[in-house]
This record gives sequence, C-alpha cells and structure tokens, in this order.
Amino acid sequence: MDSRWYAAFARQHELALHTTALRLCGNAADARDLVQDTLERGLRNLERFQVGTDGRAWLLTILHRLFIDRCRSRTREPRADVSTDELAERVAAPEGEAAPAWASISLEQLREVLGQVPEPFREVYQMHCLEGRSYDEIALRLGIAKNTVGTRLVRARRMLRELLAGPVQGAEAKEERHE
Repeated sequence: MDSRWYAAFARQHELALHTTALRLCGNAADARDLVQDTLERGLRNLERFQVGTDGRAWLLTILHRLFIDRCRSRTREPRADVSTDELAERVAAPEGEAAPAWASISLEQLREVLGQVPEPFREVYQMHCLEGRSYDEIALRLGIAKNTVGTRLVRARRMLRELLAGPVQGAEAKEERHE
C-alpha cells in the first residue's frame, strides 16, 4: 500500500465520507474540513489498516472520532465576550458562491424548450417534474415499465440541459462582454 493506492481508496469512499460529514456538521464548509482531516489521518495511519477489511467503515470510524473530538474541544474552549459589531470587523464575510447557470432559467423558458423534446421523453418529464407523479403512476398510466420511466426521464433531462445550455451560455457571454 502506497500513497497512490490510498488516493484511489480515498476517492472510492469520498462520497460516503462527505455525506456523513455533512449530516454531522450541518454545513458544507465544516463537512469538507472534516473529510479532509479524516483522509489526512487515514493516510498517516495507513499501516494500521488491514487489507481485506471494510475500508469504508475504517474511514467512517476515523471521521466519527474526529467529529466527537471537535465537539469536545469546542465545549472546553473559553468563549470570548465579543459583540457582533466587533466580530463583523474582525472576520471578513465569505464571498457567496455564484448561482448555477440553470438557476437563471425561467419556467417560461423551460416550457418553451420542452416543446423541442420528443414526445415520449417530454410526456414522462412533464408528468414527473411538473405534475409531481411517481414513477409507478407514470408507468401505469403510459403502460410502460418503471425502469423505462427512469430512463426516459434521464434522457429528457439531458436533452433539456443541452437545449437550455445555448441560451444560458449566450447570456453569460453577453455579461462578460459588458464587464
């Protein structure tokens, strides 16, 4: 086992670690820090890992222990009596993350582009996303398999993403030229 092996091993379990960390921490920044610390501690203690055992469980154990240690250390830290005004001066507010491109698409634009999607895919998309029907309801109503509903929904979303990427990218290009 070497660092390249560990890198592949870490990537394999990163999603589970991040999901658990997010659930424990309650915010993305602390979750990322916790996952990073977990992977670092795992690498430092790689000789303790026994090949053939559950690597995910090993990493999750490290993550849980780190989280508990952080909680304990926070309760022991003395709290400073700092006013919110003073705190605002000392700590710069983090920059907000840019909204994803799809967030700027209106329902009107979506409906307009939806007309360009072939009927079987459009019908499934409308029933699921716009009417809120379940896969089972759609399958029963259209007389198709539940798996087919899922496949058509994925394909409809892919088509919509491609069709909507043009207007969104065009708007982004206009914004860049005006700056």
